[in-house]
Amino acid sequence: MSDEDATKVEQSKSDTPPAGPSSTLPARLGAFWSSLGRSRLAPIALAILVVVLAGGAVWSYGGSSGPGSASPSAAVSPTPFASVEAAVPTDSPTPEPSATPTPPVESTFPIAVVVKIDDNRPYITAQALLTALSAGKVVVPCEVKAVDLSGKKASIGSATPCLPAGQVTAKIHDTAGLIGLLPPGLVTASIKVLPIDNADLFGSPGHRTIKYPLMATATLPQAWTAYDTAEVRTLISTGDTCPDRGFSLKAVGMKKGWNWTMAGGTISYRGTKPDPYGWGWQVPVFGGVKGSGRVSALISDNDVSANDFECPMVSNWKQHDTGMVFTIDPRVAALLGTKGGLKVVTLGSNHMSDAGQNGVLQTIKYLDAAGIAHTGAGKNLAAALAPAVIDVRGVKFAFVGWDDIKGSAAATATRAGVAPLTDANVCSSIQAARKVADVVIAMPQWGWPEYHAGITKTQVAQRAYFYKCGADGILGSGTHWASWASILPGTDGPLFAIGSHGNFLFDQAWSRQTMEGVVVEATFYGKKLVQFRLHPYVVYRGSQPNLLDPTTNGAFVLHQVWSVSDIKLVGDSTTPAAAAPKPTLAPTPAPTPTAAP
Repeated sequence: MSDEDATKVEQSKSDTPPAGPSSTLPARLGAFWSSLGRSRLAPIALAILVVVLAGGAVWSYGGSSGPGSASPSAAVSPTPFASVEAAVPTDSPTPEPSATPTPPVESTFPIAVVVKIDDNRPYITAQALLTALSAGKVVVPCEVKAVDLSGKKASIGSATPCLPAGQVTAKIHDTAGLIGLLPPGLVTASIKVLPIDNADLFGSPGHRTIKYPLMATATLPQAWTAYDTAEVRTLISTGDTCPDRGFSLKAVGMKKGWNWTMAGGTISYRGTKPDPYGWGWQVPVFGGVKGSGRVSALISDNDVSANDFECPMVSNWKQHDTGMVFTIDPRVAALLGTKGGLKVVTLGSNHMSDAGQNGVLQTIKYLDAAGIAHTGAGKNLAAALAPAVIDVRGVKFAFVGWDDIKGSAAATATRAGVAPLTDANVCSSIQAARKVADVVIAMPQWGWPEYHAGITKTQVAQRAYFYKCGADGILGSGTHWASWASILPGTDGPLFAIGSHGNFLFDQAWSRQTMEGVVVEATFYGKKLVQFRLHPYVVYRGSQPNLLDPTTNGAFVLHQVWSVSDIKLVGDSTTPAAAAPKPTLAPTPAPTPTAAP
């Protein structure tokens, strides 16, 4: 069978589209006097107050060297890298470190290049950054005295805009196209860090080991300038996985091998055309592929990785060209785990019992052999609800998953199956995970409708309930489209979510929306989320994921996600995320589906 014939294999029915500056000393003394009231100490205090006020001008504004110590009437220095006192605009409040203040000290530290979270640039070259700095097109913290790029002092134009370090995040969050520099301790998931060439402070292990070229010297709180690569941990998460139909046809039937399915590079488009089934959608016309193996490199280079594995692996698997019942070649387990570096999967899917209870048990056996932890299905309900825990250099990540679509057999106290998404199951599994882990991630397969990008009212309620029960993040699946994302303030840091990644190892080659998806890269510093980045890809001919250039062909699916997303400003120094409570919205019943996907 030719490649073109493979793309025209009949689809199943489910595939049919259906506050201010510090007070002055006189003001503070006035407050002190008021508190004394009519006490016996009042006459003594009055005498002291008279003496102090006589020399108050010198005491209030003299010689201090810390932030905010300059006279309110002092002019702002035109030099962009003047000292802290001169550089901070006097009509703005002095930024204060959040939670536990640390004394400002002069230090040299790696400084991050940041842009708006939906900026499609995957990186910036050192030369492009030098040019932008020289042209005054980069917002630099006013406290910065010098910038060094690859061992050379960067040329900073006299027109270089500056903001107090604590205000850079908000500016970048609200301004499309703007580039800024930010101390690593102020990096937040609300904005995006650009690697410099291949060096990435907050990227995967392979990119973190590359020497970072950009350093800054400034007088700032130590908590803002501190950076330790050992505290960085990166999570990679992929989309819907059920490599039957086109995938198994190519890998086994056409003898390309399972390794071929994960050997995709970066593919280009020559345009789009109507879908081959006459359903009214557009599909890409593929061009050339560059860099074979880039997909497997992206997926395997991680500290922890997760995947939605939807279908049973069984010894007597069969090729399915049509229909909506699936079985998977067990060799896929080694492809993803032993070879591919996948750490954990959720099995909470409506297709997991397509081969009965024995299919669930066989799938677990093959995953165990490949070293892949699992949740969402098990030999009984307790096993299905048990968290999958991955220890990454002392920080434990726990994953729990459930199915909200009718179709699979539900696990019971004595029967193998999947974990249904119910209030009781959700809270009991999240709370159990919370007891044994530092970061808890929920992996729901959402209910109907499929094939949409926006968040539904039911998902809004369910998301809030997951957070209320103790989840830190959500990696959703099941809609077969890459869909909404959110970054929300939480008590202990940002709360993140993605509704769905789209199809990954799943063949629905009848629309651009079902062929394209996003790999999620979520980075933690210690236990706190600091980055949330997306890598676009497309499933080539229903059988192989390939990466897309995010600035060209990949911009379509990225816009599909970001245009319906909710990214709140979290973690900036003036409004710390810890000040906001977790959501307490009560859950609402999920709609009853009318058919299996």
